[in-house]
Amino acid sequence: MPSTNVCPMYIFQADGDLYFKIRNKLELMETMMKEIEIREKKRMAERLEEKAEAALAAAEREAQFKEEVKAEDAEKASA
Repeated sequence: MPSTNVCPMYIFQADGDLYFKIRNKLELMETMMKEIEIREKKRMAERLEEKAEAALAAAEREAQFKEEVKAEDAEKASA
């Protein structure tokens, strides 16, 4: 077994430092991903809300159009 000049305690400490450094970076990445996910969910909710409003407006226009057609048919029938 070759002899090393580095004390095993220093190797252990360096490994521990590397572990905690990487773990902290991983925690930051997880936090960033959660923030991105929250932002994307908000955007998706806004888009769905806009689509719902557009569908509601289209339904109201369609109902109004049907009423106008019905009124015109009633006028033609009475004339």
